[in-house]
Amino acid sequence: MLDAKRAFLHEQAELSTVIASLQRANAYSSTASESDRQALRIALKAALAEFGERYSSPVSHEVHLKHISQFAQRISSECGGYLASGHLRIGVAQKALNLYLKFLWCYGTIPTPPHCPFDSRVIAKLPPEARLPWTRLDDLAAYEALVAVAKRVAAPEELAVWELHAYQGT
Repeated sequence: MLDAKRAFLHEQAELSTVIASLQRANAYSSTASESDRQALRIALKAALAEFGERYSSPVSHEVHLKHISQFAQRISSECGGYLASGHLRIGVAQKALNLYLKFLWCYGTIPTPPHCPFDSRVIAKLPPEARLPWTRLDDLAAYEALVAVAKRVAAPEELAVWELHAYQGT
């Protein structure tokens, strides 16, 4: 029974993550068909499951940045033909991977993730000069700068812990 419960939670985490990552991101090309969109959702779920396995023990900031880049490259390679601008933007990749890791962490499956999911709700908690629209973020260096500002705001809490409270408004 425990395995069935875990499988259900992971399926819900994948589904919720894909929906939240794509709904406002304008990720699809204007010519993407419904089957193209479905293929992207399937590719995202598979990549989330694979990358999520890499977080069973703590992952450093540097390794996590590498994973975000690899995640974006993988989806771009598999689905670039029906993605806007031909690739998955870093902002969408970080939101997907970070949100999925947040679910796994909250379920007690993995240790605290190195980052948090950056979306408009979280970015609004940062100083005005640091606020970048996550849906257009397409540069790992700009993402890294966003993380650095958020870590300063979050201190002394870990970024993931701070975001959990900030997202809930507590």
